[in-house]
Amino acid sequence: MNADFGAPKELAGGLQQRRALYQPRLPPCLQGPTVRAEYGDATTTIDPTCAQAVAQAFPHTFGQPLVSFVAPAAGAGAVEERHPIRVGVVFSGRQSPGGHNVVWGLHDALKAYNPQSLLYGFVGGTEGLFANKTLEITDDVLASYKNQGGFDLLGRSIDQIRTTKQVNAAMTTCHSLNLDGLVIIGGVTSNSDAAQLAETLIQNNCKTKVVGVPVSLNGDLKNQFVETTVGFDTVCKVNSQLVSNVCLDAISAGKYYYFVRLMGRKASHVAFECALQSHPNMLILGEEVALSKLTLMEIISKICDGVQARAELGKYHGVLVIPEGLIESIPEMYALIQEINILHNSNVPVAEMSSQLSPWAAALFQFLPPFIRRELLLHQESDNSAQLSQIDTEQLLAHLVETEMIKRTKEGRYKGRKFSSVCHFFGYQARGSTPSNFDCDYAYALGRISLHMIAVGLTGYMATVANLKDPVDKWRCAAAPLTVIRCH
Repeated sequence: MNADFGAPKELAGGLQQRRALYQPRLPPCLQGPTVRAEYGDATTTIDPTCAQAVAQAFPHTFGQPLVSFVAPAAGAGAVEERHPIRVGVVFSGRQSPGGHNVVWGLHDALKAYNPQSLLYGFVGGTEGLFANKTLEITDDVLASYKNQGGFDLLGRSIDQIRTTKQVNAAMTTCHSLNLDGLVIIGGVTSNSDAAQLAETLIQNNCKTKVVGVPVSLNGDLKNQFVETTVGFDTVCKVNSQLVSNVCLDAISAGKYYYFVRLMGRKASHVAFECALQSHPNMLILGEEVALSKLTLMEIISKICDGVQARAELGKYHGVLVIPEGLIESIPEMYALIQEINILHNSNVPVAEMSSQLSPWAAALFQFLPPFIRRELLLHQESDNSAQLSQIDTEQLLAHLVETEMIKRTKEGRYKGRKFSSVCHFFGYQARGSTPSNFDCDYAYALGRISLHMIAVGLTGYMATVANLKDPVDKWRCAAAPLTVIRCH
């Protein structure tokens, strides 16, 4: 086993040591040794137009009922003896604060169910699942990871269980370990793969139940069943503090425009929430750009108009916040990225890609600064998407705004001070941060719910908690079929 994973670690700082002592709070239904499952009506899908297609793709898991977990009825008899169960857990998505507490909650619920039960963590994410590379999760192993950020207890690799080879490898591992359940921790892609894996295991008479846990800093798994994802609260708190610091620096210096890019691919939720908390001068949402079909130069024009309007008030500073996915929300940039992705999938050498673009795409590509061209040609992520975190969109905007402001100055349309910019990408600083109390509680509860889902035989479900805006004692624990989940 790689020594980087699984071995107990020393908690370096006082903050880490104090955080390890925090005991997550639990909703009432999870405080006892057992819960009662209540089954609701059968579900189809939120979007009726998709129902037939989903039913055909998931014939064994489509139409399952919603399930609520409640405390046993008053006066219920003693808990009957329960056989030990074997569960595996894997970090499939990108690291998000609180992920370790999901494992902690799952472990505690598993041992409360039967002390002889076993929890296996797959080392190295889904690659560890495919290779059957495991670590038995014990109290000693967990001791240094409670309420801590990162995914370093087990690590992660590619974020998918998708190809036939990958699904068959996962199924082989489940058979080999005689797993009663497999808990997949991740975001949109990971839970989509969990739905497909659950369906495939049923088709192949594999007893392993597959359940998903919504852990994603982007908050893009939000729907009528999932109010938020583990990690979103922490990431927004940390980034809001950073953006607020930048705002104060901008006011203090009085001569710079800060262009700040925050994490968030297809969803601008993190940027939006941080803007609500920190009040920058301008926020550009990818969804609004896509809906309005704004071109790159129309966005630049709007930013420059804002800079010019502030200059007329004697203000030569400001803060602009954007999500990392903005670049793909601009129609012509999205089309260019898609052409580049096709060339990647066709194994065209990077050095030859620019010459094989369509005429309009080649013209746009040549218009862009050299550093953006290099970044657009980077190899794709594991899900065949562009490496948006490596594309310095904030620097692209700052570069083009400066060019436009120089042009307006020469034309006499702008008579203020010279435009100066400072660029930041706040991503990994928040992604690996210590989880907030909310995320600690939420993740721990979801981990415990996951065990109860497996114990009652649910598969193709996601653990959920409702009423999250209320105190923990008002939270409602449930499970929703993955085939009914729609992401925003």
